[in-house]
Amino acid sequence: MSLLPWVAGLVFISAVQANGAVIAQNGRSDYKIVTPDKPGAAVKYAATELQDIFAQISGVRLPIVRESAAGDCPAFLLGPCRKSAKAGLVEQAKELADDGVLIKTMGNDIALVGQNERGNLYSVYVLLEKYLDVRFLAWDCTIIPARHKVTLPDLDYSYAPPYMYRETLYWDSFPKQIAARQRLNGPYTKCDETVGGKIKFHPYVHSFAELIPPSEYYVKHPEYFGMQGGKRVAGSVHAQLCLTNPDVLRISKEKALRWIKENPDVPIIDISQNDGLGPCECDECMAIVNEEGSQHGPIMRFVNAIADVVAEKHPQIWVETLAYAYSTKPPVTKPRDNVIIRLCHAGCYYHGFEKCGLGANFADYVNQWSQRTRRIFIWHYATNFAHYLAPNPNLAGLAKDLKYYGSHGVNGVMVQCDYQSPGGELAELRQYLSAQLMWDPSQNPITLRQDFCRGYYREAAGGVLEYLKYLDDFAANPETHAFGAWEAKNNVPPELVTNALNILSRAYSAAADNEVRNRINKLMLPFWYMQLTYPEYYGVSDNDAVNIWRQTKQTIETNGITHVREGGANVASWITEMDAQLLPLPKNVIFDLMRIGKARTENCFAWESRTVEIGGKPRRAVLQHPNPKGDATATYQIELPADPKGVILMKFGTVITEKSTDGVRYSVFVDDKELFNKTITAFVAPKDDKSAQGSIMPVGEAYENHTIDLTPYAGKTIALTLKTNAIEDNSYDWAHWVEPKIERQGK
Repeated sequence: MSLLPWVAGLVFISAVQANGAVIAQNGRSDYKIVTPDKPGAAVKYAATELQDIFAQISGVRLPIVRESAAGDCPAFLLGPCRKSAKAGLVEQAKELADDGVLIKTMGNDIALVGQNERGNLYSVYVLLEKYLDVRFLAWDCTIIPARHKVTLPDLDYSYAPPYMYRETLYWDSFPKQIAARQRLNGPYTKCDETVGGKIKFHPYVHSFAELIPPSEYYVKHPEYFGMQGGKRVAGSVHAQLCLTNPDVLRISKEKALRWIKENPDVPIIDISQNDGLGPCECDECMAIVNEEGSQHGPIMRFVNAIADVVAEKHPQIWVETLAYAYSTKPPVTKPRDNVIIRLCHAGCYYHGFEKCGLGANFADYVNQWSQRTRRIFIWHYATNFAHYLAPNPNLAGLAKDLKYYGSHGVNGVMVQCDYQSPGGELAELRQYLSAQLMWDPSQNPITLRQDFCRGYYREAAGGVLEYLKYLDDFAANPETHAFGAWEAKNNVPPELVTNALNILSRAYSAAADNEVRNRINKLMLPFWYMQLTYPEYYGVSDNDAVNIWRQTKQTIETNGITHVREGGANVASWITEMDAQLLPLPKNVIFDLMRIGKARTENCFAWESRTVEIGGKPRRAVLQHPNPKGDATATYQIELPADPKGVILMKFGTVITEKSTDGVRYSVFVDDKELFNKTITAFVAPKDDKSAQGSIMPVGEAYENHTIDLTPYAGKTIALTLKTNAIEDNSYDWAHWVEPKIERQGK
């Protein structure tokens, strides 16, 4: 952990007044840290944090004492001490919004009080950041400037964040220490009562399938489930409930009350739609949709009815529901006072949603919901879920969006990033920037960025800041957009890779130790990932790829990275795939189409290597997810031997690993001649009905093996094209080519 004074030339402008009260000088201090006689757990934790960090600043370890034994010495008064209460500060703090802090000088004492237990702890962190220049940059870097003389001005400060719920869904934001220090309080954090607890939900989201489990009700009561195309459809993805069915409402009310009873410490229960699409199309539900002018109409009426029962029996409990996918537009009916709307982000990462056509309606929806309810949470997306490691220059857009939420009635924000693994692209900086802007959206994002880089990258900060500015300029292109999960190559031209690596190489040369060098390597990792994933596009030779892979593999192992995309742990399989691509082919294999970087692709929503599970065994595969319109194509130039001493066969399997809406059409062409065509119209789940998401994807009965005879093309260089087509809807068209390769076989 870095606990170093500021490097010369990179010193921050201090907020401390040189002529303020002297707290410590030359390793001595008269101050104590005073807690109430019966301190809460968070006050105890706050006392040790203040003691430890102040000791590193001043060289003085202040004693921690209970108020009745403190005497008349000057003190930091933590939490609801009698002195603070007598001065009216405890009551003032309670009047602040959730998690608010109050810091005030009282004679020689400094009172640190919070609106709640978390606020008591946060008041210490605010004091350290705002007045003593401490920076809680990341899980592996806290900057604590050493001083021979520590002074503080007269303090009279109170503040409460606009967001009462603050969460960055990053793997490295979950540990208790960094979450508390960055004032994150979401359910994924490890925050317990020692740091004032956290905001809890049950379930987290997408709870319709838990309210009315298909395994329990579908056979006897298919009418409980949404109608699609004239059929009742059950499931947890692309399937919803029939929200006008009175029995569905009755059972859901009972289930909600049971959840509250079973989870007495949870203040928010979730009643929300399943993932994906599939709203009910029955006459009764569609009548409400038409009346309300929104697909959220049936949801809102359903949730309000449950919220009424909850309010009657448990007035302290909130009911949360999603406004997501097909239901983001507000209906006419307003939410009940005890309902939280969690509106899911739908807008351009690079430019921010306010002024970009990709999120044209989202700003309107934020404003309309804010006029209808007093509690809005935002589910904000900030990573490429198909490529956690790929470049994603969204820092400027993310800052704009967080600021917009803060000025438009939003009460809570969760920024979803790489929540499954350390080492996501720009993870530490994006986490710090998000946490700071969620605490105080009025801050200058560029100043925050500079603070971070000067502390985290130290002597290499100049080069890193140049790199980030270069990414900003690239993302400012009005024709470049990104959202959700996208084919990384489409947004990363070769010159971006070349220029970024050149800038970062200079930053690496400026690094003075291995800690900073490793941090620079993590910045270079996204561009190495692009070069390895698409070597032909980025002009990477086989020899260059071997050297890049060595650096990549070392960086992955050094930083404990386990995921390259959303889903199950997939780095191990990716390493296996990359090792196979860079090793010589077996003697009988003429060409391995798993070397996906050799292909020229067009119109692919995703084109990437995966691992699927066939018959209980992992198999290598290529995911070719088509765009909504037209064929997704991947074309290889392949030289076939003139004398194969047998036959030349292309072998592969086909399978869809998710619940595609209407299936996928596969085809194989050689020199514009179609040699294979197959339409798979449905995903068939395995018997255990596992989720099909992840690196190793279980598949069902739709898997098939195929063989194409290419012997007539012996001695020729062919253009072999793999095509997939979405038919009408590309939702969850996770079309895979399983172990595609060209082999020679003896006669």
